[in-house]
Amino acid sequence: MSAAASAVEAAREAAATAKAALAGADPKLAIVFVSVSYDDADAAARAVRGVVGDVQIIGGTSGACVVGSGRTASKGVSVVLLGGDDVEVESRTAPIGSPSLVETVPAAERIAAAADLAAKRGLGHYTCLVFAPGIVVDGEALVAAVRKGAGARARLAGALTGDDLTLDRPQVLFGDELHRDKVVVTGVFTKAPIGIVARHGYAAVGPVRTVTRADGIHLLELDDRPALDVWLEDARAAGAEPPSDPKALALYLADYYELGLADGSTPPTTLAQDPRELIARAPFEIREDGAIRLSGAIGEGTRVRVLHASREDLLRASSEAATTAVERAGGAVVGALVLACTGRLAALGGAFPEEPAGIAQNLGAPIGGACVFGEIARNVRDHDAFFNTTVVIVAFGR
Repeated sequence: MSAAASAVEAAREAAATAKAALAGADPKLAIVFVSVSYDDADAAARAVRGVVGDVQIIGGTSGACVVGSGRTASKGVSVVLLGGDDVEVESRTAPIGSPSLVETVPAAERIAAAADLAAKRGLGHYTCLVFAPGIVVDGEALVAAVRKGAGARARLAGALTGDDLTLDRPQVLFGDELHRDKVVVTGVFTKAPIGIVARHGYAAVGPVRTVTRADGIHLLELDDRPALDVWLEDARAAGAEPPSDPKALALYLADYYELGLADGSTPPTTLAQDPRELIARAPFEIREDGAIRLSGAIGEGTRVRVLHASREDLLRASSEAATTAVERAGGAVVGALVLACTGRLAALGGAFPEEPAGIAQNLGAPIGGACVFGEIARNVRDHDAFFNTTVVIVAFGR
């Protein structure tokens, strides 16, 4: 990771560091995150390619922070490289053409076909990395489309990319360009296992409520009352002091008092280390009529609760996630991709750098990544795949 003055300079420095960590292995995939506030952000991928050569480049714009093993930066570039003879990749894009993102299914099907061929060559571990621009897509619809095409054997990891909290500029990287209108799906086929874990540390602090009216990703009513009124009532009872400005309020709730799905279902494997951790949904926008635009749809009849966490809870969860990721990667890792919800950046405040530092220490390997606007993580037996408030760790086995 580099926080150099220009995106080009930062990309070159971050790529050189990542290449050195490969210890001579040929790079196959570069996962790059760049701060959109750079005037030359669109040149970052080309700068990375100038250092690492002709490899597939994916990633996107960061959600107000990039991370590395020893530091974080609000403005910078992070590069994670995968390489070696035991790694193959296949990447496709799909247009964002409908709310259901059905256009993504054929792209994921091609990845699944490539995974089957790779398995015949001895690369039996199949992970699908997924990136889409935040705000403009429904995270639940995205993972549903990818799962339909990628098949039951695929494990998923990825994110809805972010911006510097302007909430209007998330983009994805594919090749040498940034895109606002594409989903990127990349198959990673390996001989060594990849450990995928998502944790957040938030616990329910509000009473159980029922979604009584919703329209896609817009939440309208809880318990037959305006949803925003109920959400704020429960948050205030838990100690919240929310701002009045609608944009600031959406960010505040996303950072400190998200909504958890409390429908009584068994927690997914990714969150099962602590049964208190409900799947969370973040507000992106509060309309003038009080409707709340969420990161992912919540169906009518779903039971929900307001969530909150202390700094200690957040850091404990990420530390435990790193330990679990090592176990799932076979006991030793060569590096990891870390995708943390931007809300954790605000919730942890000045303590946020402790999170990636602790993750790197527990992994015993270098890390890179960014804060994002929605997280994707799914192991083969997991039911759920799209999250908010979490930190997702993708640990690459040795």
